[in-house]
Amino acid sequence: MNKKYLVSGALVSMLLFSQVNVSTASSNFSDIPKTHAASTQIEYLVNDGVISGFPDGTFRPDQVVTRGQFAAFVARALDLTSSTVTFKDVSKGNSLYKEINQAATAGIIMGYKDGNFRPDQTVSRSDMAVMLDRAMQLKGTYTKTVSLPYSDAGSIGAYALESVKRMAAYGVMEALQSNSFKPGANGTRLGTVISIYNMLQTIDAKQPIEVPADKKDSDMTMAELTQKYGEQKVIGRTRSNNNFYEINLLEHYHLYYKDLYKDFIDYKNMLKQSFVQQYNAYYPYEELISYNGKAYKSSELYKGDLDFVNDDLLPTNPQLDSQFSIDIFINSKDSATYLKNDVLTKTMTNEPYEKNGDIMVDLEVLLKDHINVSSSTTKLIIKNEKTIEFTSGSNEVKVNSQTVYMESAVERSNGKLMIPLREAASIIGLYTRTYTGLDSKFPTKLTRIELANFPLSADYKR
Repeated sequence: MNKKYLVSGALVSMLLFSQVNVSTASSNFSDIPKTHAASTQIEYLVNDGVISGFPDGTFRPDQVVTRGQFAAFVARALDLTSSTVTFKDVSKGNSLYKEINQAATAGIIMGYKDGNFRPDQTVSRSDMAVMLDRAMQLKGTYTKTVSLPYSDAGSIGAYALESVKRMAAYGVMEALQSNSFKPGANGTRLGTVISIYNMLQTIDAKQPIEVPADKKDSDMTMAELTQKYGEQKVIGRTRSNNNFYEINLLEHYHLYYKDLYKDFIDYKNMLKQSFVQQYNAYYPYEELISYNGKAYKSSELYKGDLDFVNDDLLPTNPQLDSQFSIDIFINSKDSATYLKNDVLTKTMTNEPYEKNGDIMVDLEVLLKDHINVSSSTTKLIIKNEKTIEFTSGSNEVKVNSQTVYMESAVERSNGKLMIPLREAASIIGLYTRTYTGLDSKFPTKLTRIELANFPLSADYKR
């Protein structure tokens, strides 16, 4: 999560860092208020002739989009002109005849074996990803992929899987809700705007841009800002639900703060002080997870000397390439894995919970990118220097040919095995550290637990 992020629910958390009045883009649609997270993106595509509203003055963001409409939107966004391919079920009387055939001629849509396109069929999110992927390849080489973080990644059809991976890598399409991609869900007009806007931003950012040396940051386009400053990605935790949010600071600045700060660096310096205030007021429930792949404490956004927070307890990036440290927040499905030069975020199916003095976690999700892990409906098998087998409903653990016993049995919840972390870590050869009393109002409350493949300091207790 890299990505040209639209400001959405995450904006609420980010605005907590800075108590100022923000300027918002206006909207001419009665159902798109000025505060709507995508109002600027909607206006951009409307003004560019890609999409339009309805005669009653509404935009209808939740209305579903057909295959023909989406193909037409993409064709308009790319200014396609050539039109030589036709479909049996797209007649010249179809209002989208020209755009659909333009998209087909460009190879963005293929149609079915029977020669039909089925333009009136609702477009799925999988089909959107495929069309957008093909559209991007017309404008350059966009082959980067990522390991999909979605909980329903296994349900993405083979025909769309690589396209979805690329859309995730470039930030063109994201999770729909609850970390699910929902490949079969209907595409909406709002989802269309967001994905096509992100595609255009990605394409624009890839092209070399000449920015006049005397041009102010506040007057630059997003593409110009990206060329000047590169990636500016923040991942944080919001206290409203303990979940992570992501924000592209350049886009946040461009949409909401350019009238207040003519220079992006001034805006970023304001954020540095705002983060300090936020930590002092709301830590550990509100925190900055990473900035451009660096832990907050390891990043340039960290000012140091927090007044009401012990700075020594903040996560940092490990020193060696081979090391990893996983920060697990109790009562949150989201976790952060700190590597030497990156920070990975993962979402577990279940929230961690306490049992018999240990923390039950979805160990498979936490470790799968670092250790050889495989699972079935009843077993979790880990292979490093030894083969370790955990079984649902049992406290017996097979370690090679021997059996060891844990105090708590493995449990199964929502299709995932929940394993006592501290006991399992000891068996596997990993290290843990608990953090109790990070919230001074609750000195006996366990808030976080850290899992690493290198020795950690003793458990923290206030």
